[in-house]
Amino acid sequence: MRSLPNWAVTGLSILLVLSAWVAVTRLGLVRDLFLPGPRDLWLGLQELLDEGYKGRTLPEHLGMSLLRVGTGFLTGALAGTALGLAMGVSRKLDAMAAPFIEFLRPLPQLAYLVLLIVWLGIGEGSKISMLFLAALPVAAVAARDGVRNIPPERLRMAAALGASPRQVFWHVVAPSALPEILTGARLALGIVYATLIAAEIIAGSSGIGWMILDAGRFLRSDYAFVGILVIGLTGIAIDRLLLWLERRIVHWAGR
Repeated sequence: MRSLPNWAVTGLSILLVLSAWVAVTRLGLVRDLFLPGPRDLWLGLQELLDEGYKGRTLPEHLGMSLLRVGTGFLTGALAGTALGLAMGVSRKLDAMAAPFIEFLRPLPQLAYLVLLIVWLGIGEGSKISMLFLAALPVAAVAARDGVRNIPPERLRMAAALGASPRQVFWHVVAPSALPEILTGARLALGIVYATLIAAEIIAGSSGIGWMILDAGRFLRSDYAFVGILVIGLTGIAIDRLLLWLERRIVHWAGR
């Protein structure tokens, strides 16, 4: 096993899980209601693509979920990054904002979803606001720590060369903090993506998360498993896209 490359080990682990899945379902060790077989999932996927679910096709449900994720993540990450950079530069602003950020960051998102529903209703506003609040503290802490971890001699050298505070911020502080900002963005996106599913389950009438819950109510476990696979694969694809962007944008990180 040690002589195998990493990609081969990954492939073997996936193949092992798929083989166990096929064996368990083919031998009838588990009922289809609890674990549909590959053929059942394939047929369920075709039905969702052709006929849809409750008036919307699978791509439409997924598209609505991704739209919510994109809106909540982008607004929350941008606001959090701007706030975190300012907190890293200004100790007084950090003292003012840090208690609220640290309170919000570990707070389960579902804890304030009920309040958002009361304030904003059960429509898109409450779900996107919750995703915004999920992304903001993670991005803020990453940006602040990125600024705090800049070597002091780098800042002193820029000032000694005659750079103004504005130039130091844009040409030294922001680029130096960028690797941690992008790492924080990946973490924030994962939290937002997981939070979206919970929001759709509790306060939704469309989207991939709502489809999974509603299909489970009618014992359509094939639809539910298809939805879970779509969520997982889409999440991996989005994370790999962010990782690729991170390597392209901050190619100097770690060197």
